[in-house]
Amino acid sequence: MHQTPPNGAIEWLIEPRDANVGTIPVRRVLPWRRHRMVGPFIFVDVMGPVDFAAGDGVDVDAHPHIGLATITYLVEGRLTHRDSLGTVQEIASGAVNWMTAGSGVTHTERTVTADRPTGSRLFGVQSWVALPDEGQDVGPSFAHLDADDVPTVDVDGVIVRVAVGRGWGVGSPVAGASSLILAALALDGERNIDGLPIPADHPERAVLCLDGNLALERTQLDPGHLAVLAAGAEPRLTGTGRAMVLGGDPVGPRHIWWNFVHSDPERIEQAKRRWRDQDFPKVPGDHDPYVRLPS
Repeated sequence: MHQTPPNGAIEWLIEPRDANVGTIPVRRVLPWRRHRMVGPFIFVDVMGPVDFAAGDGVDVDAHPHIGLATITYLVEGRLTHRDSLGTVQEIASGAVNWMTAGSGVTHTERTVTADRPTGSRLFGVQSWVALPDEGQDVGPSFAHLDADDVPTVDVDGVIVRVAVGRGWGVGSPVAGASSLILAALALDGERNIDGLPIPADHPERAVLCLDGNLALERTQLDPGHLAVLAAGAEPRLTGTGRAMVLGGDPVGPRHIWWNFVHSDPERIEQAKRRWRDQDFPKVPGDHDPYVRLPS
């Protein structure tokens, strides 16, 4: 059940919907029928936590995107990303992958080969940001930030890692395509009983609870729940656990169908035809099997 909580600082409290992406069980909070975007964020999945047995693992086969950028941030585990630019990049916990799809890109995500025989654990967040009007059809690109290079600040005992964009007075080397924030928080209630105020640096923001026992003012946040904050509110996040803060400037209305996002619905129809005809760029060495266009 989705509801507006009795808390003036929170506009919506969104419960996740269970889904699967390839072999990954996910909890999806955006898009939601009553609140489709937070700033430029149009899609947010919590991946896992899931423990794969020996011989099993992540297999997200080749699939396309347009008009958006994907952000992958892992809390636990590691994956191998491959895309049609020729990128082959391992991402480990605490690191950041930012892939701009723009005019069209294809990619895969799989368990690191060395981890498959022994089994592995995966826990993280994958999100999409809608690109601004002038950037929707740019050429695709890819950026990676190692965990040690993510700006990290201790705010009165709360560890804040600014993965993308700007927040808490620091900026990530991965700036994003528009003004936004994606930050990972680690709270220890014994170190900071007063919690962490969520600054109103961006016009639209949300807090995603990953695990632990967290609350925003008087509202308990269960793992996987997304609290969309009221404009200008600066509620305190308290308790012990891990969370993400996401948001930014709105980019305007967007259409979303499957893996395609754009302000122009005809561009989405073109992308459907291109993928059906396999006219997208292919992932070198990892294009078959590919995900078929949904009927």
